[in-house]
Amino acid sequence: MAPRSALFLPPKTLSSCIAAVIVRDTRGAGLPARDRFNVFPATPLVSVTQVFKGELRLTDTAFSVTDAANAQALPSAFVVTPQNKPTVSWSTGDVFAVTVGFFPDAWLKLGANLNENSMPTKIKKALQVFESNKKQKECWVSFCDILHLVWQENRRSNGLADWPGSDRLSDWAMFLMNRLATTKPGQSARTMERRLRRWTGRSRQQLDHIIAVEDLHRRSVKTPGLSMAGLAADAGFSDQSHMGRAVRRATGFSPAKLNRLIQTEESFWCYRLLGERF
Repeated sequence: MAPRSALFLPPKTLSSCIAAVIVRDTRGAGLPARDRFNVFPATPLVSVTQVFKGELRLTDTAFSVTDAANAQALPSAFVVTPQNKPTVSWSTGDVFAVTVGFFPDAWLKLGANLNENSMPTKIKKALQVFESNKKQKECWVSFCDILHLVWQENRRSNGLADWPGSDRLSDWAMFLMNRLATTKPGQSARTMERRLRRWTGRSRQQLDHIIAVEDLHRRSVKTPGLSMAGLAADAGFSDQSHMGRAVRRATGFSPAKLNRLIQTEESFWCYRLLGERF
C-alpha cells in the first residue's frame, strides 16, 4: 500500500485563520527507514501537529537514519512556531499525523503565544475528529465546522481588520505590511519593525524573503522550460547565484538538487503535495 498524503484548503469562513491542513498516513505502506523522513520548507506559519499513530523525532538531516533514531522524540501533539529554515522529522515506523498551518496573527487572536509551543485545548480537541473512521474529506469538513466556532467565539479583536485570505503567503505578508504602514502613520521604522514582529514573529526582511521565494516558485511553475539563469532574471534576482542562496536558505538545497530530490525521494512528499518546484 502506498503512503497517503492529502492537502486541504480552508473554506472562506476560515481563510483568515488557517492556510491549509496536511494529512500524512503511512499505515500499511511498510516504508523503509530511509523513506520515513518528512522534509518541510521554511514557513512563516504556526504549524500545529497531532500524531494519532506512531512517533516522530525531530532531526537535523533528511539522510542519516542513525542520527534520526537517536534524535529527540516529539510529543503526540506539538506546535512549531514560524521557521526561517527547513524542518525535518523522522518516524520510527508507520505514522498517521495531521498538521494545520495557522497564520501567526490569527494564532495570537486565539489567545496563543508565538514564543511558546503549547497547543490551545480547543484546537487539540478539534483535531480529534481526524481519529474517526470517516473518510479524510469528511473529517476535514467536521474539523472546519468545529474550528469555525472556536475562531468566531475565541479570537481576540485588536481593532484591526482580519486578513481576508488567499492561496498565497505573499499576499498575507503584503497585507500585514500595508496594514502596518497605514495603522499609525508617521511611526518610526524601528517601531514598525517591533509591531511586525509582534504580529508575525518575523522581521520585514524575513517576510520579504518569503515573498521572493514564493514568487520564484510560481514563476518556475508558470514557465517550466525557462533556464535557471532566465528564471533568476525573470524573478528579479541579481543573478543565478543570488537566487540559489535564497532557495537554499528556505529549503536547505540548491534549486537543481531540490528538484531532483522532489522527483526521486519519498521524504520530500510535502514538496510534491504543495506542488513546489524551482
